[in-house]
Amino acid sequence: MNNLIDLAKVIGSGLTNQNCYLSLQKVNQQEGTFWPYRGDAKSGIWCSHSDWAAAVMQISSLSTVPDDLMPAMIAGVFSIVSVPFVRDINTQGEATSLPSDIYPVVQCDGYQFVLVGFSSAWIKRLTVSWTTYSAPPIKVKVPLISGYMLDPKPALEGEGIWLKDGHNPDTGTAILWWGKPVASVQYHEEKSWFVRNIYAPYSLSEQVSYVQIATLDMDLQDIMLLDTNQEFEADLICEAESKLISNGQCVARGELLVSQDGIVFYTNELFENVA
Repeated sequence: MNNLIDLAKVIGSGLTNQNCYLSLQKVNQQEGTFWPYRGDAKSGIWCSHSDWAAAVMQISSLSTVPDDLMPAMIAGVFSIVSVPFVRDINTQGEATSLPSDIYPVVQCDGYQFVLVGFSSAWIKRLTVSWTTYSAPPIKVKVPLISGYMLDPKPALEGEGIWLKDGHNPDTGTAILWWGKPVASVQYHEEKSWFVRNIYAPYSLSEQVSYVQIATLDMDLQDIMLLDTNQEFEADLICEAESKLISNGQCVARGELLVSQDGIVFYTNELFENVA
């Protein structure tokens, strides 16, 4: 999640160079080919089978590429990113199914490909000479939480857990969460929300659980532009019950108990078989 924000800060609404365009886009899971970068199995270029076929036809009359021409073809298709970069792409691609997610996508005439696993700093260096353009906005679902726990102990059914920085949703307040607290927000009216304060940037322990009470459907760019005392618009998607989320999975459902001392999450149902 945090890496996506960092990428959005670099790419912004979009970047363009030589009739090619780079933007963050939602990519649905599909089959394709992955070419690793410098032997790193986690970063490289991914291209769907249909886009690869279209790219090959754009720069040649071939329907299939002989092995001895593959390095030249890869250079021709992907060189818009950077010639030195393409030299470090492993020409031995492997069939890979790309999971559905938001990725940096490069669109050229008739085809597109995905940059996988690269840091925002790396993409910033790569696109230093690119110019900006406005791509369609990306919608993301952002958790609204009532509080969180650092280094949490396993939840037990019928017991309560005190929440750090607890917010009472009955008063219309909650924490906007994107891998860590982003902002304390107040419901205003209809789709309108008010930013009470912005949390200072910092990193949290990997062992963090939080209690989700709802979700906001927001533009990714809006998250980066939030400021104290600002109003913004977002669609609210409510939860039937409060959910305790750990490692990206719901491990318990329950209710919130409010006292003068803070907010407690009381566990009504525990999911013991979560993988």
